[in-house]
Amino acid sequence: MAVAQVLARVARDPFANLPMKGAVDQLCEQAGHRWRERMLTPLATIRLFVLQVLHANTSITHLRHLAKMNFSPASYCEARERLPLIILQGLLHRMKDWSARAAAGAAPMLGNRLLVVDGSTASMPDTPGLLERFGLPRGQKPGIGYPMARIMGLLDAATGLFVELLALPLFTHDMRGAIGLHRSLLAGDILLGDRAFCSFAHFCLLDVRGVFGCFRLHQRRKNLTPGLQQWKKPSNIPAWMTAAQFAALPASITVRIVRYAIEQKGYRTRHVIIATTLLDERRWPDERIAEFYGHRWPIETCFDHIKTTLKMDQLKCQTIDGVLKELAVYLIVYNLVRLVMLKAAVLQGVCAPRISFIDAARALAAWMTGSDFVAPLVVNPRRPGRQNPRVIRRRKKEYDLMTKPRSAYHQDSEDSSVTA
Repeated sequence: MAVAQVLARVARDPFANLPMKGAVDQLCEQAGHRWRERMLTPLATIRLFVLQVLHANTSITHLRHLAKMNFSPASYCEARERLPLIILQGLLHRMKDWSARAAAGAAPMLGNRLLVVDGSTASMPDTPGLLERFGLPRGQKPGIGYPMARIMGLLDAATGLFVELLALPLFTHDMRGAIGLHRSLLAGDILLGDRAFCSFAHFCLLDVRGVFGCFRLHQRRKNLTPGLQQWKKPSNIPAWMTAAQFAALPASITVRIVRYAIEQKGYRTRHVIIATTLLDERRWPDERIAEFYGHRWPIETCFDHIKTTLKMDQLKCQTIDGVLKELAVYLIVYNLVRLVMLKAAVLQGVCAPRISFIDAARALAAWMTGSDFVAPLVVNPRRPGRQNPRVIRRRKKEYDLMTKPRSAYHQDSEDSSVTA
Protein backbone atom coordinates (compact mmCIF):
# COMPACT_ATOMS: atom_id res chain seq x y z
CA MET A 1 0.00 0.00 0.00
CA ALA A 2 1.37 3.44 -0.92
CA VAL A 3 2.34 5.73 1.94
CA ALA A 4 -0.07 8.43 0.73
CA GLN A 5 -2.92 5.93 0.84
CA VAL A 6 -1.95 4.84 4.34
CA LEU A 7 -1.93 8.42 5.59
CA ALA A 8 -5.32 8.94 4.00
CA ARG A 9 -6.64 5.93 5.91
CA VAL A 10 -5.67 7.64 9.18
CA ALA A 11 -8.73 9.62 8.30
CA ARG A 12 -8.00 13.25 9.14
CA ASP A 13 -4.90 14.91 10.46
CA PRO A 14 -5.42 16.47 13.93
CA PHE A 15 -2.76 18.98 12.91
CA ALA A 16 -4.74 20.06 9.81
CA ASN A 17 -4.06 23.75 10.44
CA LEU A 18 -0.47 23.20 11.59
CA PRO A 19 2.67 22.50 9.47
CA MET A 20 2.82 18.95 10.80
CA LYS A 21 4.25 16.97 7.91
CA GLY A 22 7.01 19.46 7.19
CA ALA A 23 7.94 19.62 10.86
CA VAL A 24 8.16 15.82 11.21
CA ASP A 25 10.26 15.50 8.05
CA GLN A 26 12.61 18.25 9.22
CA LEU A 27 12.93 16.79 12.72
CA CYS A 28 13.68 13.35 11.28
CA GLU A 29 16.37 14.84 9.08
CA GLN A 30 17.94 16.72 11.98
CA ALA A 31 17.93 13.55 14.11
CA GLY A 32 19.45 11.51 11.26
CA HIS A 33 16.46 9.17 11.35
CA ARG A 34 15.99 7.11 8.20
CA TRP A 35 13.11 4.80 7.33
CA ARG A 36 11.82 2.75 4.47
CA GLU A 37 8.63 3.68 2.60
CA ARG A 38 6.46 1.26 4.51
CA MET A 39 2.97 1.45 5.98
CA LEU A 40 3.95 2.84 9.38
CA THR A 41 6.14 5.83 8.54
CA PRO A 42 7.05 8.29 11.32
CA LEU A 43 4.16 10.59 10.37
CA ALA A 44 1.64 7.73 10.18
CA THR A 45 2.90 6.34 13.50
CA ILE A 46 2.51 9.69 15.24
CA ARG A 47 -1.01 10.10 13.86
CA LEU A 48 -1.97 6.63 15.08
CA PHE A 49 -0.37 7.30 18.47
CA VAL A 50 -2.40 10.51 18.80
CA LEU A 51 -5.60 8.70 17.79
CA GLN A 52 -4.92 5.96 20.33
CA VAL A 53 -4.36 8.36 23.25
CA LEU A 54 -7.33 10.49 22.19
CA HIS A 55 -9.51 7.40 22.69
CA ALA A 56 -8.37 7.02 26.32
CA ASN A 57 -5.23 5.08 25.38
CA THR A 58 -7.29 2.31 23.82
CA SER A 59 -5.90 -1.08 22.85
CA ILE A 60 -3.98 -1.56 19.62
CA THR A 61 -6.57 -4.05 18.35
CA HIS A 62 -9.22 -1.35 18.74
CA LEU A 63 -6.93 1.21 17.12
CA ARG A 64 -6.89 -0.85 13.91
CA HIS A 65 -10.66 -0.49 13.63
CA LEU A 66 -10.56 3.24 14.41
CA ALA A 67 -7.92 3.87 11.73
CA LYS A 68 -9.40 1.31 9.31
CA MET A 69 -5.88 -0.08 8.77
CA ASN A 70 -4.87 -3.73 8.93
CA PHE A 71 -1.58 -3.83 10.82
CA SER A 72 -0.41 -6.23 13.49
CA PRO A 73 0.06 -5.04 17.09
CA ALA A 74 3.72 -6.12 16.90
CA SER A 75 4.33 -3.97 13.80
CA TYR A 76 2.79 -0.92 15.46
CA CYS A 77 4.83 -1.45 18.64
CA GLU A 78 8.00 -1.78 16.58
CA ALA A 79 7.14 1.41 14.67
CA ARG A 80 6.70 3.29 17.96
CA GLU A 81 9.97 1.83 19.21
CA ARG A 82 11.79 2.99 16.05
CA LEU A 83 10.40 6.52 16.42
CA PRO A 84 13.08 8.60 18.20
CA LEU A 85 11.95 10.38 21.36
CA ILE A 86 13.77 13.53 20.22
CA ILE A 87 11.30 13.87 17.32
CA LEU A 88 8.29 13.95 19.68
CA GLN A 89 10.10 16.38 21.97
CA GLY A 90 10.94 18.59 18.99
CA LEU A 91 7.32 18.46 17.88
CA LEU A 92 6.23 19.56 21.36
CA HIS A 93 8.68 22.46 21.22
CA ARG A 94 7.25 23.60 17.90
CA MET A 95 3.72 23.23 19.21
CA LYS A 96 4.47 25.99 21.70
CA ASP A 97 4.85 28.47 18.83
CA TRP A 98 1.85 27.06 16.95
CA SER A 99 -0.23 27.18 20.14
CA ALA A 100 0.74 30.80 20.81
CA ARG A 101 -0.40 31.83 17.32
CA ALA A 102 -3.56 29.73 17.40
CA ALA A 103 -4.50 31.00 20.86
CA ALA A 104 -3.94 34.67 20.03
CA GLY A 105 -7.17 36.48 20.81
CA ALA A 106 -8.84 33.33 22.14
CA ALA A 107 -7.68 33.67 25.76
CA PRO A 108 -7.67 36.74 27.99
CA MET A 109 -4.24 38.33 28.31
CA LEU A 110 -3.12 38.53 31.92
CA GLY A 111 -0.21 40.93 31.36
CA ASN A 112 2.94 39.08 32.34
CA ARG A 113 2.80 35.41 31.37
CA LEU A 114 1.37 33.40 34.26
CA LEU A 115 2.67 29.86 34.62
CA VAL A 116 1.60 27.30 37.21
CA VAL A 117 3.80 24.49 38.54
CA ASP A 118 2.44 21.43 40.29
CA GLY A 119 3.00 17.71 40.63
CA SER A 120 1.03 14.50 40.26
CA THR A 121 1.67 10.78 39.75
CA ALA A 122 1.09 8.08 37.11
CA SER A 123 1.42 4.31 37.43
CA MET A 124 2.88 1.97 34.83
CA PRO A 125 3.46 -1.75 34.15
CA ASP A 126 5.48 -3.81 36.60
CA THR A 127 8.66 -4.39 34.59
CA PRO A 128 12.21 -4.51 36.01
CA GLY A 129 13.41 -1.44 34.10
CA LEU A 130 10.48 0.76 35.16
CA LEU A 131 10.66 -0.54 38.72
CA GLU A 132 14.33 0.40 38.97
CA ARG A 133 13.87 3.82 37.34
CA PHE A 134 10.71 5.08 39.08
CA GLY A 135 10.23 2.97 42.21
CA LEU A 136 7.25 1.66 44.18
CA PRO A 137 5.00 3.61 46.58
CA ARG A 138 5.83 3.18 50.25
CA GLY A 139 4.43 0.06 51.85
CA GLN A 140 4.25 -1.88 48.57
CA LYS A 141 6.49 -4.76 47.54
CA PRO A 142 7.58 -6.01 44.09
CA GLY A 143 4.91 -8.25 42.59
CA ILE A 144 2.17 -6.47 44.54
CA GLY A 145 2.30 -2.78 43.66
CA TYR A 146 3.04 -1.00 40.38
CA PRO A 147 5.90 1.41 39.65
CA MET A 148 4.82 5.03 39.82
CA ALA A 149 6.33 8.17 38.33
CA ARG A 150 6.35 11.64 39.81
CA ILE A 151 4.88 13.95 37.15
CA MET A 152 5.82 17.64 37.27
CA GLY A 153 3.85 19.95 35.01
CA LEU A 154 4.12 23.57 33.90
CA LEU A 155 0.83 25.11 32.75
CA ASP A 156 0.09 28.37 30.92
CA ALA A 157 -2.69 29.92 33.01
CA ALA A 158 -4.04 32.04 30.13
CA THR A 159 -4.58 29.22 27.63
CA GLY A 160 -4.71 26.13 29.85
CA LEU A 161 -2.01 24.47 27.71
CA PHE A 162 0.78 22.47 29.31
CA VAL A 163 4.18 23.93 28.45
CA GLU A 164 6.11 20.90 29.71
CA LEU A 165 5.74 17.64 31.64
CA LEU A 166 8.55 15.76 33.38
CA ALA A 167 8.50 12.12 34.45
CA LEU A 168 10.72 11.65 37.51
CA PRO A 169 11.34 8.91 40.08
CA LEU A 170 8.48 8.72 42.57
CA PHE A 171 10.38 10.06 45.57
CA THR A 172 11.89 13.05 43.80
CA HIS A 173 11.63 16.25 45.84
CA ASP A 174 9.06 18.70 44.41
CA MET A 175 11.70 21.39 44.18
CA ARG A 176 14.10 19.19 42.23
CA GLY A 177 11.32 18.63 39.71
CA ALA A 178 10.47 22.34 39.58
CA ILE A 179 14.11 23.22 38.82
CA GLY A 180 13.89 20.97 35.76
CA LEU A 181 11.05 23.16 34.46
CA HIS A 182 12.97 26.44 34.82
CA ARG A 183 14.36 26.07 31.30
CA SER A 184 10.87 26.85 29.94
CA LEU A 185 10.61 30.13 31.89
CA LEU A 186 11.30 33.54 30.36
CA ALA A 187 12.28 36.83 31.98
CA GLY A 188 9.16 38.62 33.20
CA ASP A 189 7.15 35.43 33.77
CA ILE A 190 5.22 34.95 37.02
CA LEU A 191 5.40 31.43 38.45
CA LEU A 192 2.55 30.30 40.70
CA GLY A 193 2.64 27.31 43.02
CA ASP A 194 1.57 25.92 46.37
CA ARG A 195 3.59 26.05 49.59
CA ALA A 196 5.87 23.17 48.51
CA PHE A 197 7.63 25.60 46.13
CA CYS A 198 7.97 28.45 48.61
CA SER A 199 11.58 28.65 49.80
CA PHE A 200 14.46 31.09 49.98
CA ALA A 201 16.52 29.11 47.47
CA HIS A 202 13.71 28.86 44.93
CA PHE A 203 13.05 32.60 45.02
CA CYS A 204 16.76 33.24 44.47
CA LEU A 205 16.98 30.87 41.49
CA LEU A 206 13.93 32.50 39.89
CA ASP A 207 15.33 35.98 40.53
CA VAL A 208 18.50 35.12 38.60
CA ARG A 209 16.31 34.33 35.57
CA GLY A 210 14.26 37.51 35.98
CA VAL A 211 11.19 35.45 36.90
CA PHE A 212 8.77 36.48 39.65
CA GLY A 213 7.54 33.92 42.19
CA CYS A 214 4.10 33.85 43.80
CA PHE A 215 3.59 30.96 46.22
CA ARG A 216 1.52 30.02 49.22
CA LEU A 217 3.62 30.73 52.30
CA HIS A 218 5.32 27.59 53.63
CA GLN A 219 3.88 26.38 56.95
CA ARG A 220 7.30 26.58 58.64
CA ARG A 221 7.47 30.34 58.13
CA LYS A 222 6.13 31.96 61.29
CA ASN A 223 6.50 35.69 60.47
CA LEU A 224 3.06 36.31 58.94
CA THR A 225 3.09 40.11 59.07
CA PRO A 226 2.02 41.55 55.67
CA GLY A 227 4.54 43.76 53.86
CA LEU A 228 8.16 43.49 52.79
CA GLN A 229 10.49 41.09 54.60
CA GLN A 230 14.16 40.28 54.32
CA TRP A 231 14.68 36.54 54.13
CA LYS A 232 18.18 35.39 55.07
CA LYS A 233 20.07 32.48 53.61
CA PRO A 234 19.47 29.34 55.72
CA SER A 235 22.37 27.58 57.38
CA ASN A 236 21.47 24.13 56.07
CA ILE A 237 21.73 23.12 52.42
CA PRO A 238 18.34 22.01 51.00
CA ALA A 239 18.21 18.31 50.12
CA TRP A 240 17.50 19.11 46.45
CA MET A 241 20.53 21.39 45.98
CA THR A 242 24.23 20.74 45.58
CA ALA A 243 26.81 22.50 47.75
CA ALA A 244 28.00 24.54 44.75
CA GLN A 245 24.47 25.71 43.92
CA PHE A 246 23.86 26.67 47.53
CA ALA A 247 27.14 28.59 47.77
CA ALA A 248 26.15 30.71 44.76
CA LEU A 249 22.97 31.98 46.44
CA PRO A 250 22.93 35.56 47.81
CA ALA A 251 22.96 36.24 51.54
CA SER A 252 19.38 37.55 51.54
CA ILE A 253 16.39 38.34 49.34
CA THR A 254 13.42 40.69 49.73
CA VAL A 255 10.03 38.99 49.78
CA ARG A 256 6.58 40.51 50.08
CA ILE A 257 3.87 38.91 52.24
CA VAL A 258 0.22 39.31 51.19
CA ARG A 259 -2.71 38.08 53.27
CA TYR A 260 -6.31 37.88 52.11
CA ALA A 261 -9.54 36.26 53.30
CA ILE A 262 -11.80 33.83 51.43
CA GLU A 263 -15.43 34.75 52.08
CA GLN A 264 -16.97 32.09 49.82
CA LYS A 265 -18.56 29.16 51.64
CA GLY A 266 -17.32 25.64 51.08
CA TYR A 267 -13.59 26.39 51.20
CA ARG A 268 -11.53 24.69 53.90
CA THR A 269 -9.06 27.60 54.00
CA ARG A 270 -10.43 30.86 55.37
CA HIS A 271 -7.24 32.95 55.04
CA VAL A 272 -4.47 32.65 52.46
CA ILE A 273 -0.95 34.02 52.97
CA ILE A 274 1.14 34.55 49.85
CA ALA A 275 4.90 35.10 49.54
CA THR A 276 5.93 36.84 46.34
CA THR A 277 8.77 38.77 44.73
CA LEU A 278 6.27 41.13 43.06
CA LEU A 279 7.43 43.94 45.34
CA ASP A 280 5.89 47.04 43.69
CA GLU A 281 2.64 47.55 45.60
CA ARG A 282 1.44 50.26 43.21
CA ARG A 283 1.82 48.06 40.16
CA TRP A 284 0.84 44.87 41.97
CA PRO A 285 -1.69 45.71 44.71
CA ASP A 286 -2.80 43.03 47.15
CA GLU A 287 -6.02 42.43 45.19
CA ARG A 288 -3.97 41.74 42.06
CA ILE A 289 -1.76 39.26 43.91
CA ALA A 290 -4.87 37.45 45.19
CA GLU A 291 -6.23 37.36 41.63
CA PHE A 292 -2.96 35.93 40.35
CA TYR A 293 -2.91 33.18 42.95
CA GLY A 294 -6.51 32.32 42.07
CA HIS A 295 -5.20 31.20 38.67
CA ARG A 296 -3.23 28.41 40.37
CA TRP A 297 -6.26 26.26 41.13
CA PRO A 298 -7.23 25.31 37.52
CA ILE A 299 -4.10 23.15 37.17
CA GLU A 300 -5.80 20.61 39.43
CA THR A 301 -8.66 20.38 36.92
CA CYS A 302 -6.18 20.16 34.03
CA PHE A 303 -4.39 17.24 35.67
CA ASP A 304 -7.79 15.61 36.18
CA HIS A 305 -8.55 16.01 32.46
CA ILE A 306 -5.30 14.48 31.30
CA LYS A 307 -5.25 11.71 33.92
CA THR A 308 -8.93 10.77 34.28
CA THR A 309 -10.52 11.72 30.95
CA LEU A 310 -7.56 10.73 28.76
CA LYS A 311 -6.47 7.91 31.15
CA MET A 312 -2.87 9.02 31.70
CA ASP A 313 -3.06 7.78 35.29
CA GLN A 314 -2.19 4.28 34.02
CA LEU A 315 0.50 4.21 31.35
CA LYS A 316 0.90 1.10 29.18
CA CYS A 317 4.42 1.12 27.74
CA GLN A 318 6.84 -1.33 29.34
CA THR A 319 10.15 0.45 28.77
CA ILE A 320 11.54 3.76 30.00
CA ASP A 321 11.85 5.14 26.47
CA GLY A 322 8.30 4.00 25.70
CA VAL A 323 6.90 5.69 28.82
CA LEU A 324 8.60 8.98 27.90
CA LYS A 325 7.17 8.79 24.37
CA GLU A 326 3.74 7.99 25.77
CA LEU A 327 3.85 11.04 28.04
CA ALA A 328 4.99 13.25 25.14
CA VAL A 329 2.01 12.14 23.04
CA TYR A 330 -0.33 12.69 25.97
CA LEU A 331 0.96 16.25 26.16
CA ILE A 332 0.44 16.72 22.41
CA VAL A 333 -3.13 15.36 22.59
CA TYR A 334 -4.06 17.41 25.65
CA ASN A 335 -2.81 20.62 24.03
CA LEU A 336 -4.67 19.80 20.80
CA VAL A 337 -7.91 19.47 22.77
CA ARG A 338 -7.24 22.79 24.51
CA LEU A 339 -6.74 24.43 21.11
CA VAL A 340 -10.13 23.07 20.03
CA MET A 341 -11.60 24.61 23.19
CA LEU A 342 -9.94 27.97 22.48
CA LYS A 343 -11.27 28.02 18.92
CA ALA A 344 -14.77 27.06 20.07
CA ALA A 345 -14.67 29.76 22.75
CA VAL A 346 -14.04 32.44 20.13
CA LEU A 347 -16.81 31.14 17.86
CA GLN A 348 -19.32 30.83 20.70
CA GLY A 349 -18.40 34.03 22.51
CA VAL A 350 -17.52 32.49 25.90
CA CYS A 351 -14.34 32.08 27.90
CA ALA A 352 -12.33 28.95 27.07
CA PRO A 353 -12.59 27.23 30.52
CA ARG A 354 -16.37 27.03 30.10
CA ILE A 355 -16.04 24.81 27.01
CA SER A 356 -16.43 21.16 28.02
CA PHE A 357 -13.05 19.40 27.81
CA ILE A 358 -14.56 15.97 27.24
CA ASP A 359 -16.87 17.31 24.51
CA ALA A 360 -13.89 18.95 22.80
CA ALA A 361 -11.94 15.68 23.04
CA ARG A 362 -14.86 13.77 21.51
CA ALA A 363 -15.14 16.35 18.73
CA LEU A 364 -11.44 16.00 17.91
CA ALA A 365 -11.73 12.20 17.98
CA ALA A 366 -14.72 12.34 15.62
CA TRP A 367 -12.78 14.60 13.26
CA MET A 368 -9.80 12.25 13.19
CA THR A 369 -11.96 9.21 12.42
CA GLY A 370 -13.57 10.95 9.46
CA SER A 371 -16.83 12.13 11.03
CA ASP A 372 -18.16 15.66 11.26
CA PHE A 373 -18.90 16.61 14.85
CA VAL A 374 -21.93 18.60 15.92
CA ALA A 375 -21.26 22.26 16.63
CA PRO A 376 -21.39 24.22 18.84
CA LEU A 377 -19.56 22.43 21.63
CA VAL A 378 -21.09 22.06 25.09
CA VAL A 379 -20.68 25.14 27.29
CA ASN A 380 -20.62 24.42 31.00
CA PRO A 381 -22.87 26.70 33.09
CA ARG A 382 -21.41 29.13 35.57
CA ARG A 383 -21.62 27.73 39.07
CA PRO A 384 -20.42 30.41 41.51
CA GLY A 385 -20.19 29.17 45.07
CA ARG A 386 -20.59 25.54 44.04
CA GLN A 387 -19.48 23.13 46.77
CA ASN A 388 -18.19 19.63 46.05
CA PRO A 389 -17.22 17.66 49.18
CA ARG A 390 -14.57 15.01 48.60
CA VAL A 391 -16.82 11.99 49.04
CA ILE A 392 -18.01 9.20 46.74
CA ARG A 393 -21.50 7.75 46.62
CA ARG A 394 -20.98 4.42 44.84
CA ARG A 395 -19.65 1.78 47.21
CA LYS A 396 -16.64 -0.30 46.25
CA LYS A 397 -16.84 -4.08 46.12
CA GLU A 398 -15.69 -5.77 49.31
CA TYR A 399 -12.61 -7.56 48.05
CA ASP A 400 -9.45 -7.92 50.08
CA LEU A 401 -6.43 -5.92 49.02
CA MET A 402 -3.56 -7.77 47.36
CA THR A 403 -0.79 -8.33 49.93
CA LYS A 404 1.46 -10.84 48.15
CA PRO A 405 2.36 -11.77 44.55
CA ARG A 406 -0.36 -13.55 42.58
CA SER A 407 1.87 -16.63 42.23
CA ALA A 408 1.76 -17.00 46.03
CA TYR A 409 -2.04 -17.10 45.95
CA HIS A 410 -1.90 -19.82 43.30
CA GLN A 411 0.53 -21.80 45.43
CA ASP A 412 -1.71 -21.47 48.50
CA SER A 413 -4.66 -22.70 46.43
CA GLU A 414 -2.72 -25.74 45.23
CA ASP A 415 -1.56 -26.51 48.77
CA SER A 416 -5.13 -26.34 50.01
CA SER A 417 -6.28 -28.73 47.29
CA VAL A 418 -3.55 -31.23 48.17
CA THR A 419 -4.41 -31.05 51.87
CA ALA A 420 -8.10 -31.59 51.17
